[in-house]
Amino acid sequence: MSEILYEQRDGIASITLNRPQRLNALGRTTSVDLCNLCEQAIADADVRVLVLAGAGEAFCAGGDYKDTFEPGFALSTQQWRARVRRGPNRFVTLMQGCEKPVIAAVNGIAVGGGCTIAMACDLRIASERARFGMAFAKVGVTPEFGSTYLLPRLVGLGKAMELMLGGAIIDAREAERIGLVNRVVPHEQLGEEVMALARTLAARPAGTLGLMKSMLYRALSMDLPAVLEMEALALSAAVKTEEHQAIVRGFLAERAARR
Repeated sequence: MSEILYEQRDGIASITLNRPQRLNALGRTTSVDLCNLCEQAIADADVRVLVLAGAGEAFCAGGDYKDTFEPGFALSTQQWRARVRRGPNRFVTLMQGCEKPVIAAVNGIAVGGGCTIAMACDLRIASERARFGMAFAKVGVTPEFGSTYLLPRLVGLGKAMELMLGGAIIDAREAERIGLVNRVVPHEQLGEEVMALARTLAARPAGTLGLMKSMLYRALSMDLPAVLEMEALALSAAVKTEEHQAIVRGFLAERAARR
């Protein structure tokens, strides 16, 4: 049985962690395999949106103690650094640099690295049954997957400190309240809601969405004058695209026909 499932349909690539018996915990090669499939989707010109999900009742329970941490006792610090660079670091870099929108469909528990996988996505839609937590401190390890970069940007430094140091598990509504997820939906409607959003995004001009995503992430580390110049450059390019001009012509033609 494949530990990650991949399906591409109607411009949407669905990538599903498939270790339900282990709550989709990350095994020794899971994060690398996930990166490879994400790269495949990013490189596919027919894919316009990526959706990340978990099979069964969990999104991802973080690192698998038996398959990842216990065998890792024998690794040197250099080997551990190499492992983190090949998997977690590469994944977050891919998500931040990918011009295509990425949606996390969080159906259940998302803790530790599993929570950060969701945070690395552009949008997070959660089932009412979802639970989130930074469980690193509870097992005596420090965060990975860019957790210390992503979490304070989503919820603020104070709340990030509370979640990281305390290790509390919060429910979906609290995650929505603090900005960790975009929206909470009834559990039975999660797949339908996520795919409806994915189809909406897939119908948008891909170049425009790619520019918007890139600009939003870049603006986090820029001052206002630099952001304004970036926006001027991007808009001057966007208005020259065939997609934009076709949309404007269609709008004007439709308005003229109604007169």
